Amino acid sequence: MQVLIIGAGGGIGQALVQYYHEQGASVQALSRQQVSKLPGHWLQVTDYTEASLQRIVSQIKQPDIVISTLGILHNDDFMPEKRLADVNWHQLQQTYYVNAVLPILLLQQLLPLLPKKNPCVWAQLSAKVGSITDNYLGGWYSYRASKSALNMLLKTASVELKRTHKQLCLAAIHPGTTDTELSQPFQQRLPADKLYTPAQSAERIATVINQLTAEDSGGFWHWDGSPLPY
Repeated sequence: MQVLIIGAGGGIGQALVQYYHEQGASVQALSRQQVSKLPGHWLQVTDYTEASLQRIVSQIKQPDIVISTLGILHNDDFMPEKRLADVNWHQLQQTYYVNAVLPILLLQQLLPLLPKKNPCVWAQLSAKVGSITDNYLGGWYSYRASKSALNMLLKTASVELKRTHKQLCLAAIHPGTTDTELSQPFQQRLPADKLYTPAQSAERIATVINQLTAEDSGGFWHWDGSPLPY
């Protein structure tokens, strides 16, 4: 089994590389930095732009599973907006670009590598807070909206690709709050049993993927395998 992990240098990405290696899969790891202590065939990119991907696409073997962990919630310049007054163009632009634009452009650029007749899963990590139906708390404007946009882009692509890649399943997966840099500033008030290790999340993501078929393409899934509302 060939597995491609995109964003493999992050906390969940590294855990996925380790998990699939231990399962006996051939792992291709795509990241901006190489983690030398981990197994797998590492491919380094300066960024995830079209030009960078075109330079390395010929080195990627046809995958059976693709998992993209790309995502942003905060950085040195901003934190999630609590109020409408906090919403700003820079944060909206950056968050939409990383959370929605890059994942769909990745799919576009790597589509020629995906099998047309054999089963394949393309999974992109999303977030439960991206559910419009489930939004009862408000806040986190750009993050919520960008994840909603991501889910719609994947759903739309799934409709088209059912005609050309009949065994392909596109899936958005919510991994739960995982102990990584992304969640670090928000862990203080979280119950201990609601914060998961990267290894836990990696195994759960893989379990969800194992249950998916082409008929599930376009779905939005919780880490426990249950469907989430858009």
